[in-house]
Amino acid sequence: MRQERLPEIDILRAIAFIFVVVQHTLGGYSNIEGIPYSSFTIMKLMYVMAKIAVPIFLFISAVALFYVHSKKLDCKSYYLKRIKYVFIPYAIWSAVNMIKLGNEDRFSDFIVEIIAGNGGFHLWYMGMVIRVFLIFPIILWIAKKIHLMNIKIRTGIFVLLVYLYYIISNYQSVISDNVGKFIFGTPTEVQQRIIDISILYWYLYFLLGIYFALNYEYIKKKLIQYRVVIFISYGFLFVYSYFNEIEMVESIKIIYLLYMVFSILVFYLISVSLAEKNLIYRILKFIGDYSFGAYMAHIIVINYVSNELIIELNTRNYLVIGVLTLIITSVVTPTLIKVISYFPYSEYITGSKRSYIDFDLKLNTSKEI
Repeated sequence: MRQERLPEIDILRAIAFIFVVVQHTLGGYSNIEGIPYSSFTIMKLMYVMAKIAVPIFLFISAVALFYVHSKKLDCKSYYLKRIKYVFIPYAIWSAVNMIKLGNEDRFSDFIVEIIAGNGGFHLWYMGMVIRVFLIFPIILWIAKKIHLMNIKIRTGIFVLLVYLYYIISNYQSVISDNVGKFIFGTPTEVQQRIIDISILYWYLYFLLGIYFALNYEYIKKKLIQYRVVIFISYGFLFVYSYFNEIEMVESIKIIYLLYMVFSILVFYLISVSLAEKNLIYRILKFIGDYSFGAYMAHIIVINYVSNELIIELNTRNYLVIGVLTLIITSVVTPTLIKVISYFPYSEYITGSKRSYIDFDLKLNTSKEI
């Protein structure tokens, strides 16, 4: 029996994609020297808010995978779907990005480059998350075993894993350097990148998603109950994170991690609220449905749109260029993926099931989780 859809996760997926675009538009433009301070401030504020994009994607991946497969996992079907809807589209978009971003030399060692997520600078996330997909059945088996244990034991394991993540995050560069030397001796840049994008440095957010999925309704109810406290806490953490970004306060790892966690909670709660707004939900669901392919294509779209805007508007107002590029890219890229989805075998490019046009001109689509 098909499980009930989680509309808030649809919206959260769209928010994560939009935040990725924010990072690569306003975030990038905020680093240009000589821009007005007002523009700098606005863009940095948006960038700090959007830094949560990758943690949200990992959180969503865990929630979706466990929500769908926690009761029963058909390993053969699972891996076939990952090959069809993830691995092949990722390889294709890696090649496209290499060509469009001027990195054709990477074709000489194509397999290693895609393992390293080096088809484009933004594809590091794909290089990381496909490893999670590969070992997911093992993660699921372990998580289900732990979930059957006494609540005190489960809580103890969760706390221990969070603490271990804190330790790892404090020594990330040391761990990466030493692992790289141990495995490769004197690693090349791409070999070291394979080590640097390990899920080991991001697993906290996937862990949160697992815990969330296995206790979904209970946690959702508690988050809504304590939403005021969560939003106030987020406000203080956001202010700190902004001042840290502009180097006015010292970086403190535990506060950074708290900011990431509370950001996920806040935007989850926002998604729960927006899911009740029919028009907003339908718009954001559309973006979320095609966010996988859009994520891999968006840098190409950003480059084209921003260059055209600079020429057509004849301006160097990077706040205006950044905002317009953000809006256009966030809409056009999922739309482009949607258009591609009407072609035969498009699932190998879009990562979503093919779309069809009925004779009555109504569109039928379905999202592959």
